[in-house]
Amino acid sequence: MPVYPEENKKTFYFVCRVPQNDGSLKQVKRRGFKTKKAAKDAERKMLVSYEEQGSSITFSEAAETYFTWYKARRKTSSINVIKNILFNHLIKEFGNTKLESITPKKVMLYQNKIIDLYSPDFLKKIHSTLSAVFNFSIKFHNTKNNPAKVAGNFEMEVNKRFNYWEFDEFKRFISVVDDNLYKAFFSTLYFSGARKGELLALNWADVDFENNLIDINKTEYNREVTKPKTKSSIRIIMMPQKVMDLLKDIKKSAEKTAPVKPDYRVFGSFYDSIATSTIDRRYEKYIKLSGVKRILIHEFRHSHASYLIHKKSNPLIIAQRLGHKNVAETLNTYSHLYPSAQREIVDYMENEEF
Repeated sequence: MPVYPEENKKTFYFVCRVPQNDGSLKQVKRRGFKTKKAAKDAERKMLVSYEEQGSSITFSEAAETYFTWYKARRKTSSINVIKNILFNHLIKEFGNTKLESITPKKVMLYQNKIIDLYSPDFLKKIHSTLSAVFNFSIKFHNTKNNPAKVAGNFEMEVNKRFNYWEFDEFKRFISVVDDNLYKAFFSTLYFSGARKGELLALNWADVDFENNLIDINKTEYNREVTKPKTKSSIRIIMMPQKVMDLLKDIKKSAEKTAPVKPDYRVFGSFYDSIATSTIDRRYEKYIKLSGVKRILIHEFRHSHASYLIHKKSNPLIIAQRLGHKNVAETLNTYSHLYPSAQREIVDYMENEEF
């Protein structure tokens, strides 16, 4: 940076811009140096001092600062995942180590240490979180390197396959559900492709009986209602009449106790949704009674996608019902369900004369 003479021409001053922890640049001006050399030396010492601040920060300090930034900007479910990774895994490993002394080799050794302990999905999440801490520190703490980026992520194939029910399996399951509230809940899950939290957040104002529509515009996690997972998750889903009739039945039952207000929960009582622990207990009961294979409740969503694919539905419609941001996401997620469709295409080709 240049050094300037004061107006009196007898002393000198310098002006420089110093990065702050929030990413902004602060202009610093120092005056009254008797010589040009003294002003340059003072400027150099200031910049070196700032660089040393970045090199002295520990991984624990950097991770905690990153987490404070992250939790102010993300949903509760995502925050809990990152909190677990940071405080139960990464800080335990790198805690008091100076950030600048963590090398790609140390990252690689940590990868070797945990590679057989967790699923490929979770290992990749651990690595991406580690890399995010370094990137955050480069931006806000004036550190220089991201050794996680140099080391690279785990080169493991993520298992994208999942369980789902064929329609006959769903019919066996729903046939033993003896409570109208849960019959409506599980049927809506299967025939909408909605997430559990999206259904638990539904109000009666979100249900359009005249046009057989449900409006997904919010979600619930740990009894907290928030915006949906993504913008594309906000959607209106047309439902079959049989499911809408089930919803009408539970609304009529609720009205026997008190008039149903538009902001009352569909799957719950008054302003409260069914507790997820209660749903889990009921689900386990019905699984045992029906004898069908156990799938995760989230895999009702995959079952819906499978049902539509086997009905030869347009992938664009499937994407819209599931709330995917584009068709590519749908095809990538469910590509393994399409082999039969490819077989049919080849059969058409076999019958062509040329």
